[in-house]
Amino acid sequence: MKLQTQYNRITILSTFLILLIAAASYFFLLRFVLIGQLDESLKVEEAEIIDYVKNYQRLPAPSVYKDQRISFSIATHPPKRSFQTISLYDSVQHNSEESRQIIFPLFVKGEYYLASVIKSEEATEYLVWIILLATIGLIILLTLILFFTNRFLIKELWKPFQKTLSTIKEFNLSAPIEVRLPSTSITEFRELNESIRLMTKKVMKDYQSLKDFTNHASHEIQTPLAVMNSRLDILIQQPELTEKSMHEIQGLYKSVEKVSKLCHSLLLLARIDNNQYTTTHRVPVHEMLAVRQHEIKDWATGLNVTTNFRLSALVVIMNTELAETLINNLLLNAARHNKEHGAISVETTSDKLIISNTGQQRLNKDLIFDRFYKSSQSAGSGLGLAIVKKIADQSGFTINYYFKDSQHFFEVCFNQINNHEENLSEFVY
Repeated sequence: MKLQTQYNRITILSTFLILLIAAASYFFLLRFVLIGQLDESLKVEEAEIIDYVKNYQRLPAPSVYKDQRISFSIATHPPKRSFQTISLYDSVQHNSEESRQIIFPLFVKGEYYLASVIKSEEATEYLVWIILLATIGLIILLTLILFFTNRFLIKELWKPFQKTLSTIKEFNLSAPIEVRLPSTSITEFRELNESIRLMTKKVMKDYQSLKDFTNHASHEIQTPLAVMNSRLDILIQQPELTEKSMHEIQGLYKSVEKVSKLCHSLLLLARIDNNQYTTTHRVPVHEMLAVRQHEIKDWATGLNVTTNFRLSALVVIMNTELAETLINNLLLNAARHNKEHGAISVETTSDKLIISNTGQQRLNKDLIFDRFYKSSQSAGSGLGLAIVKKIADQSGFTINYYFKDSQHFFEVCFNQINNHEENLSEFVY
């Protein structure tokens, strides 16, 4: 949930609840005040009746008005003075209405009387409900104003942050450009933009230094490796070498070859990061695989590994050298991590390349494309699949890994519709 939505919900709900509680409190307080005023008017009537009895030594005549009733009754003992709310039935309007009543004692000519004065609360209730409805209307109006204020004005205030977030999302470390953040008068956003600007500059500088180091180190290491290889060629031709020495030299050959391949892989990654493979062509992936099919079959025959190629026409737009590297690395990975009496399957569709090989256990799909990640049984450098992932990302493709029925599957989705000008017939091998 967005911060703005969360803020709007909390603000509007809390404001609405506060106003609702305030309205209820205001209603009961107002009703209490108005009932108090009604009781005061009953006290006035009480005082007038008592004064009348003192002056004339008799009870005034009972009376019934529109909103007031006065009545008297004989009491056997002095009653207590009290106020109470009662409900009276109106025979004219055929409904009951709330009324306020005062009961007090009178002593006239040696007898006790119970005096009752009743005043209708209709006018009071009417006033209370008018004020309550006005208050509720005000609450609704304030809630709507707050909602639209938060929706539009707060959204306008957060625009610089949204632009900053969009800029960060578009930032690509592989092809870094200067980050241009929006200017704003809000101090917090201005400080955020400045921190992001400084951070991206440092990241780009460190990343460029790392790429330069990888590039230069790979180049520089190639020369001594070539010298070592040539010296080993001379050394292995010496007639006085023993069998043990020959084994040692062969071990050195393998180590030099491994370091040479590692340098070549790092140099390739650095070149891809530096966007040195920008030239693209229409690459017939199925034809490349058809050429490699015979090499894979020759290798597989020696290890009793079966191969299955199902090649349909697949033409993509990408750099030819990167396409060859991608295919070679996937095939090499399937062959290197296979087992005796295993199987390799290669399939192409109109927009996918799927290569699978037999395996014993699932690999960590979150780490498999990381640099230098490899299983405990692997003898490689751990850069083959990292190069495949880098090529896919650079070319705008996606690559997925999954494990099913004791087989590792690598699926390259080329994410493009191939509108070929020529007729591409389907190849099945």
